[in-house]
Amino acid sequence: MALAKNEKERIVEEVKAVVADASTLVISDARGLKVSELSEIRKEANEKGVHIQVIKNSLAKLAFKDTDFGCSEEALKGPSLFAFSFAEPGAAAKLLKTYAKNFEALEIKALCVEGQLLDGSQIDLLATLPSREEAITLIASVLQAPMGKFATLLNEVPSKLARVLAAVRDNKQASA
Repeated sequence: MALAKNEKERIVEEVKAVVADASTLVISDARGLKVSELSEIRKEANEKGVHIQVIKNSLAKLAFKDTDFGCSEEALKGPSLFAFSFAEPGAAAKLLKTYAKNFEALEIKALCVEGQLLDGSQIDLLATLPSREEAITLIASVLQAPMGKFATLLNEVPSKLARVLAAVRDNKQASA
């Protein structure tokens, strides 16, 4: 069914609003996905803060023009499912990678990150990024290790002195 011009303009404006806040984009081919499978993907995407949308390629090209996702033009062939990540750059990649394993019909076509177009086979680059919470935990553990060792070192000096004094006392008691 053909869309009216004002409907197309509305869709382009909506997509531009999403693109303005998005940090990464994963483009996949969802031909052959059942409605129930797509609904499952959308439900989990909403929970993880990922925006999933099926957009006509011509409208996507208009919406992506002069943005970081403008590089995706060569990947826009055939039906496309777009997954936008916002606060967590790897969220969409993790989500679609998981579902691509479960649903053979879902094929990752391309990724857009900071104005660069990556092939779908490079999804692991984005999918293996730690989440914000994981990254903070990792940094905290790296920072905590030297402090823990320093605290142990500071505690070791008086402990060693106490052991030496106890050994000297035991020696004197044994020789007396």
